[in-house]
Amino acid sequence: MQTTDGCPDAISVAAKRTAHMVLAAAVLMLNVFAAARSASADDAALDLRNAVAYALDHSGDIANRRASLANDEAIYAKDHALEYPPVTGLLQNTLTKQSNVSAGSLSQYGIVPVAPITTFSENTAQIGTQWTAYNGSYNQIVAQRAHRQVETDRDDLRRAQQRLAQDVTTAYFAVSVRREAVQLDAADKAYQEALLDAARNEERVGRAAGVDVLRSQVNALRAQAALTTAQSDEVTARESLAAAIGAPPDQAFAFDDVLPEPVLPVTPLAQLVSAAEASRSDIAGAVAAVANARLTDSSIDTDRFPVLQVNAAFGNQFSPTQINATTSLFTGLPLPAFPRGSPGFWSIGATETLQIGFVEYGSRHAQHRAAHFAIESAQRTLDTTRYSVETDVRQALRGAQTAAANLATAKEASALGTESARIAQLQYKNGLISLSDATQAERDNLSAQNDLVNARVNYIDAVVRLRVSVGTSDPLAIVDFRGA
Repeated sequence: MQTTDGCPDAISVAAKRTAHMVLAAAVLMLNVFAAARSASADDAALDLRNAVAYALDHSGDIANRRASLANDEAIYAKDHALEYPPVTGLLQNTLTKQSNVSAGSLSQYGIVPVAPITTFSENTAQIGTQWTAYNGSYNQIVAQRAHRQVETDRDDLRRAQQRLAQDVTTAYFAVSVRREAVQLDAADKAYQEALLDAARNEERVGRAAGVDVLRSQVNALRAQAALTTAQSDEVTARESLAAAIGAPPDQAFAFDDVLPEPVLPVTPLAQLVSAAEASRSDIAGAVAAVANARLTDSSIDTDRFPVLQVNAAFGNQFSPTQINATTSLFTGLPLPAFPRGSPGFWSIGATETLQIGFVEYGSRHAQHRAAHFAIESAQRTLDTTRYSVETDVRQALRGAQTAAANLATAKEASALGTESARIAQLQYKNGLISLSDATQAERDNLSAQNDLVNARVNYIDAVVRLRVSVGTSDPLAIVDFRGA
């Protein structure tokens, strides 16, 4: 027996068997994906905001930058402390013992101890300071340079956090695109199966050739394969997102059924550029580099200024072995009695030193020349950075505006594509159009729906990039779409 177009029934049977095998394989893969997801059911699902927060807490790069910031803050604290006098306490005990020691150098004067002093001890308690009050402002310059380095580290950390938030957002909505693709491919599979049922019905009444059934079966199998691939791609995208935030591969995530549409900023370009120049960490880092270069130049001549050192102390000394007798231990040299103990002592002093090098063989001039070139280089970098920031803001705003316009167009095209595919399916069931026309209408609809999903994600990415370009300080605020 043959079909109306002359094809044997064996072909149709073989095609059906192939379809059943593909469907069985697809069901098996779906079970595998479901098992993989159920393994992470116990983990808390992360939305975009929590995913960014998780990434900020688990990123190795962010951790390294925080460690560098903490180290430079410690260096700054140490250098800044040199600008103020230190206060130190001293507790000291001195104890010496000796035996069979000669008179030493005093013997040449005929002074010989009657009885050798075999034990000596002294206790000292003191509070004092020793401070370089002025050394050509070198201490102040070093402290300022350390402070500038701390500011640079903070700016670098903030910039890295912003980039990480942007990268996580891209990875997060990449999963959303895959999820939408799964839904669209599932709808396409249902559409192709409906066309297959219609082709079989048309074949029975003799209004369609058997080849339409075969073509419908091919289209249905293709739709099933596309759905299976989309499901696999979704799982892969989830694992990539987990890797991006430093989480285990089976980390669960929460996604909205409808992608957000944040409001497009209406702030004028000039205000956005001004805000970026005041907030961008790369500009702040370039400004700090210029300041550091100037401080380096200033530190070269600090040795030409006088150095003023101040010291002061007060305390008490007591010697348990102190001599307390009316007669001297030394023959031929009467000594007064020494009172045991002391009411206390204090001391204060200052030393000022000025050292001038008369012949330096051009070394200082060479240092200044190198420092001036460094200042010029840092200033050029600052100017270039400002121009780059302005360009970045301009392009980000233009990209967001373009993405918003494309999103509006994609919405209209999606609505028209959905309606066109629905009408084409009805027309084919009633024998008004061919299978090719109905299939083409569905392909156009699927393409329009994919374009809409991509347009939504592109718009979100454009808004996030605009927020980053303006210099939004809080990385979590970059991905806050509430009220959108």
